[in-house]
Amino acid sequence: MELLLEKFIIGGLGIVVVTMVAQMLGGKVGGFLAGFPAVFLMALTVTAWGHDSRVIDPRLTKMVWASVGALAADVLVAWVAPKMLSRWRFRLAYPSLLTIWAGVSGVGYLILTGFH
Repeated sequence: MELLLEKFIIGGLGIVVVTMVAQMLGGKVGGFLAGFPAVFLMALTVTAWGHDSRVIDPRLTKMVWASVGALAADVLVAWVAPKMLSRWRFRLAYPSLLTIWAGVSGVGYLILTGFH
């Protein structure tokens, strides 16, 4: 249980620090930091932390393939978001963007892993 708590604290701290830096330095830097693979690397690190490599390697491999699908979704959302946010209210645009991201990310993962 304490390992789970440590993972939660470290992951949360990383996100908080990146958010604070982005707020202090502005939108361009914030966008750059949001695209930085720190969250991905943190997720891999805390997932592998405390596990035997024979047990964790298949899980990490799936995480890497899932991230490739998520990157494709990120590109699409980055292209569509300014258009949606300028035309729709945030209340409608934000859930729509999340739905687009989840759909493209999921389909990308299924394609990359051969549907298993």
